[in-house]
Amino acid sequence: MNPSDLVGVYAAGSLEGSTPVVSSSLIDQVRDHLPVVGSRPVVLGAGEQGCLLRCLAVVPDPRDPRGVRHELAPMLAMAVAAVLSGARSFYAVGQWVAGAGQKTLRTLGARQDPVTGRYAGPDEATLRRVCQDIDADAVDLAVGRWLAGRLRRRAAARARVGRRPTRDARRRKAAGQRRTRRRGYTPTRPGLAVDGKTVRGARTGQSTAPHLLAAITHDGIVLAQQQITAKSNEIPAFQPLLTPLDMAGWVVTADALHTQRAHARFLREVKNADFVLPVLENQPGLFDQLDRLDWKQVPVNARTEQRHRGRHEVRTIQVMPAPVGLRFPYVAQVFLIERKTTRKGRTAYQAVLYVTSLTTQQATPG
Repeated sequence: MNPSDLVGVYAAGSLEGSTPVVSSSLIDQVRDHLPVVGSRPVVLGAGEQGCLLRCLAVVPDPRDPRGVRHELAPMLAMAVAAVLSGARSFYAVGQWVAGAGQKTLRTLGARQDPVTGRYAGPDEATLRRVCQDIDADAVDLAVGRWLAGRLRRRAAARARVGRRPTRDARRRKAAGQRRTRRRGYTPTRPGLAVDGKTVRGARTGQSTAPHLLAAITHDGIVLAQQQITAKSNEIPAFQPLLTPLDMAGWVVTADALHTQRAHARFLREVKNADFVLPVLENQPGLFDQLDRLDWKQVPVNARTEQRHRGRHEVRTIQVMPAPVGLRFPYVAQVFLIERKTTRKGRTAYQAVLYVTSLTTQQATPG
């Protein structure tokens, strides 16, 4: 990844503008954005920020150690906090740091003046220079590990507590009535999607827009991303992208480009993860094997129907055990999903074959 694209990637937009943002507390800004994404409140205590600082501490510092006043990890943490608060330019990041309160600066590890005892962050020029010279891939890896750690702790907490209570149960609890905990609850297995996208607005006169392969949770959190070189494609970057991640118990989904035997072996044998992959004509032998199966004799195992803004979509799924002699490793089930979409009086049909390593006990058709 181009180092100059670092903050732009995390901001999901170009940072060459100069539009300032209103300086305010990180906690207030994040809380204001939460209803938009539908997330629950984030605890931004010293423990969580300390964890972020520890993860960022492994990023190599490109500066000459002589004359360094601000440590690298706190500077990167401030840049991340500013982007989360809405900063979309280096100028806006510097303005956010300049307007941050003492509690926020102390939590993010800012430098403390030995005379006055006040905390102060770096100026905009220092932040700009560091963000342009830093190893962006190392920052990606560090932030991804921090996010993965938060996801693991959240999953462990949900497993201990059990399923989130229904609205009626919460009302009974508010009224002082005792709520019994559900027994035998098995948390949903986390899902990870591997997908590649070209970064919009990042093309320059000397180079094309970078193409990134990202590992994204099904909740929309990017755990890792890697730039694809100009003379390559996404397939060789699949395993290096997922190698640093702890994926035991995860379910990986990807498009048909990554329906590769080597990828399936890597996920099952090395990462202890499962996969759900579509099968198209890029794997002709495997596709012919699945297409020749007698799907007409397989009953529809599950069905969903959805209406949204004039779009009517009906999905059905037919599932059967993996046939003997299938030319793909670690497949436990194969299934066919058919979609019928009607919009503005026009109806479109689509049928896609899939393979998965999940057994019938691990995943039902629904």
